[in-house]
Amino acid sequence: MAKDYSLRIKRLRKTLELTQHGLAQKLGVLSYAVSSWEQGRWEPSGEHYADLARLASAARPEDAQFFMRKLGLDRQALVSLSPEPPQQSPEIRIYTTEQWKPGTEDRLRFQIQIPVLRDEAAAGSPRQINERDVDSFIAVPSKFGPKGLGSYTGIYIRGDSMAPILRDRFIVVVDHAARDPLRLRGRMVAALVQDGVLVKWLARETRRDRIVLRSQNPEYQDIVLDTPETDPIIGDVVFWWGVQ
Repeated sequence: MAKDYSLRIKRLRKTLELTQHGLAQKLGVLSYAVSSWEQGRWEPSGEHYADLARLASAARPEDAQFFMRKLGLDRQALVSLSPEPPQQSPEIRIYTTEQWKPGTEDRLRFQIQIPVLRDEAAAGSPRQINERDVDSFIAVPSKFGPKGLGSYTGIYIRGDSMAPILRDRFIVVVDHAARDPLRLRGRMVAALVQDGVLVKWLARETRRDRIVLRSQNPEYQDIVLDTPETDPIIGDVVFWWGVQ
């Protein structure tokens, strides 16, 4: 039975005038994977949905938005690859600590206050952060932070290793309660590497004794952590915000 994603992948391939083998080459997968997607037997991973969105951004912008929405949960805010604003992005406000205190009306509308760290997470090389050093707060409606205060942290992105999805100075929001690497395979995560925080895809081949972190930008090599002494995953990226 055809799935919603299978029909769109097949349509994109035909728009690009590619065979299944040709599309597989562009995505770095086997032809059998593309065939399985188009027949609805397998669903693409988050990494592959992101690559499909990149291919569709010029040829089929509406399908690019569909693939981007498939990257995460319904509450995930997506930065669209097309000029039209994404429908699922939360309305957010950014405040300093002083601005937040008198904002009674906004506190009623934007019920979840998420601290954004002053030091950036490196999207390329690790960079040390101080989690007690809060730059500002982003405030979102409660439905975008169902686990409540204390569960989320905002982190700035620096660099281009997650482009075109995440760009320099984007803010990602991390759910620190979701840290099991086996459950997060295929998701975008924040990980502690060499005393710095990286935002990467957690590759499907990840095991508990072998963590594989993958960039969106193919110019960056995978980071492989064999037999880590402690779990490096500090949380699941549940949404992000930024201006293209």
